Amino acid sequence: MNQYSAMITDFLHKCGDAEKEFVSENEWWVVSGSVKVQIFLTNMEDNAELIVAANLFQYPEQNADVNAYVLKLNGTLKLKGVSFGIRNQHLILSYIRPVQGLDPEELEWIIASIAVIADEYDDFLLEKFEL
Repeated sequence: MNQYSAMITDFLHKCGDAEKEFVSENEWWVVSGSVKVQIFLTNMEDNAELIVAANLFQYPEQNADVNAYVLKLNGTLKLKGVSFGIRNQHLILSYIRPVQGLDPEELEWIIASIAVIADEYDDFLLEKFEL
């Protein structure tokens, strides 16, 4: 376990009674509200990247209007560096950054941002586009 893996593990231990799982030394998840936030380290080296992601909803058949809407949101200040994407037939929100310089406060901010934004947009997008 490296310092970043230990930092993430420590953070999750501080999450109290939240539903969570320590999958491996480089993969975890925690439930925040209605959102399952997944946390990954790409490797255990100092050049690793932190990936924090949440599935919003199943998205097996893409909708051009939804895609255009979320792509316009990507990169805006409204999303705070979080980006929409598609993974395993789900619309997702993710945040990726190198681990260099990561501290516990930023880690908490990233995870909270993903959880809050995912919780806000999952129902909103389903309603807006009648999915």
